[in-house]
Amino acid sequence: MNQIVAINLPPSNKLVDLIAEVWANDDAIAILDPRSPAIRNRERLDALGAHQLIDEDGSHALTSVPPPVAPGVRIAITTSGTTGPPKTILHTHANLMASAKAIATRLAMTDTDIWFCPLSPAYIGGLGVIARALLLGHDVYLSDHLDQSSVDDALAKGATRTVAVTAALSSVNLGGFQTVLLGAQPPPNEVPSNAIVTYGMTETGSGVVYDGIPLDGVEARVVNEIIQLRGPMIASHYRDLTPILDPEGWLTTGDLGGFGADGTLKVLGRASELINSGGHKVNPLRVEAALRANYGDALGDFCVVATRDIRFGEAVTLATTATNAPDLAALRADIDTLERWELPRRRVIVTAIPRTETGKPMRRKLGEQLSTQP
Repeated sequence: MNQIVAINLPPSNKLVDLIAEVWANDDAIAILDPRSPAIRNRERLDALGAHQLIDEDGSHALTSVPPPVAPGVRIAITTSGTTGPPKTILHTHANLMASAKAIATRLAMTDTDIWFCPLSPAYIGGLGVIARALLLGHDVYLSDHLDQSSVDDALAKGATRTVAVTAALSSVNLGGFQTVLLGAQPPPNEVPSNAIVTYGMTETGSGVVYDGIPLDGVEARVVNEIIQLRGPMIASHYRDLTPILDPEGWLTTGDLGGFGADGTLKVLGRASELINSGGHKVNPLRVEAALRANYGDALGDFCVVATRDIRFGEAVTLATTATNAPDLAALRADIDTLERWELPRRRVIVTAIPRTETGKPMRRKLGEQLSTQP
């Protein structure tokens, strides 16, 4: 019986070795984050349908008796679950090898390349790095945090490639790496010369579009303004065997997008996060980009959300942690790059922006919270 082995250990060489051992038995791994609340990890275990748990206390058979997974499944990983219970995606050896080879080809990697992974392996951004390193025989150094000390240590050990989220760029110097793959968050206004903006999701096993250009073997199209992807690295089923792909093999991402004049794919945000204000569809990412361009860091941590509004149905609302942020009248007067219906109608100062464990703002949750405030 092919099993799912859940591992709840800090990032280390031991973790990498355990993954390799589980795969050698033709079983699948699922990585938990020891820093996550216990109740969150319990929720993940339930969604995973894992058969075994390995943690600091050893190996434990779980009391539940979930169905086995098909031979060749290598990764079971949950979605974020921010809009409902998490779902478990199954990636096969074929999926992961296709991803690894396509990325290695695009980056022109050699046998001497070494990965540095400061992202949690509980999420696809980090786990994807480990998977392709194991499959292609590259060394990989893990860290449970990203700071200049961990970066300098990795570079001293010979690391050549790394992964990061946009928020990290302001606190560390990653210029010593040949390549920095940026994902999970919108890219900065100015992308470092050694950075590549990637687009992908848990279902795709890692980024599949680099700087707007699909990897070899990946097809991208836009249908009714929604991005669809097709390729051999995309998972085909969830844990309960519900199909992820349509009959022709396309994944409907739920992301808005289009192709630029240069033929590159432009990702415009989640369709589910559009704000319907007075009949106008407002993309919060577009509003945030205008605010960032106009005010820089003066708004602190911020995001744009929808709040309930009697007149407009939904109001474009700026939530900011900056107590000295410009008032609403100034905001609306200062910004001349947005349509009038895109300008914020509310400005609310908050103590923090709720985010997922991968750093994405939880717009729906925050919008619902702010809708109850005057």
